[in-house]
Amino acid sequence: MLHLLKAPDFVSIINLLFGMAAVFLAFSGAYGAAAACLLIAAAADGVDGYVARKTSSGPLGAHIDSLVDTVSFGVAPAVIIYCISESFISVVFVCFYLICGILRLARYNAFPSKEPGYSGIPITGACVAIAVFIIMYLNLEKIEVVFPYGIEILMIFMFVLSLLMISTVPYSKVMKKGTFVVLIIVFLGTIASVFIGNPVIIVFPLILSVLMLMYLISPLAGIIGKKKSVDL
Repeated sequence: MLHLLKAPDFVSIINLLFGMAAVFLAFSGAYGAAAACLLIAAAADGVDGYVARKTSSGPLGAHIDSLVDTVSFGVAPAVIIYCISESFISVVFVCFYLICGILRLARYNAFPSKEPGYSGIPITGACVAIAVFIIMYLNLEKIEVVFPYGIEILMIFMFVLSLLMISTVPYSKVMKKGTFVVLIIVFLGTIASVFIGNPVIIVFPLILSVLMLMYLISPLAGIIGKKKSVDL
C-alpha cells in the first residue's frame, strides 16, 4: 500500500491529522486551538496542491484528497460549531453544512471543470471562513469586547457558506506563489493569536477576516465589472 503513496498524499495525511486534532480539541472545549488546527489543515491542503503540481501524483491522490477534505473541512468545523453552541438548532445547521460540503466535493470529482476557477466556493475556503470567525470571536472575548449574538451570526454565516458551496457562483483559485506565501504568514499570525495573549496580535485574524470577506464577495465584483463593460 505504501508504495502507492506519493509526496502529495503524505501532505494530505498531515491535513487529516490536524482535522482530527480539531475534533478532539473541540470535544475538550479548546475551541480556539481547534479552529487553529483547521487553518493548519487548510494550509496543508494548499501545500498538497502545490506539491502535486510540482511532482507526480499517485493513483490514490485524488481519492485521498477528497476524503481528507470531507473530514478536515466538513466534519471538523461542524463538530466545533456544535460543541460551541450545544443547541438542537445547531444540529440542523451543521448537518446542512456537512451535506453541502460533501455534495460540493462530489460535484468537483464527478465534473472536473476546464475553467481555471471554481464553481461554488471550495469547502476549504468555507472552512477557513468559519475558523477565522471563531478565532476573531474568541479574541474579542479576550479583550472584553462584546460581540452580541455571535453564535447566532455564526450559524447564519455557516448557512450562507453552505449555499455558496453548492452554488455555481464562480470563485478564483489562489495560484500565485507570492499570494500563497502572504496567506501562510497571515495564517501563522492568526494561529499565534490563539495562544498569545498580546492584544496587538489580533491584527492578523483581522487581516485574514478582511481577506476572506473580499474573497467571498469577489464574484459580485466580477459581475459588476461585466455589467459596466456591457453598458459601455
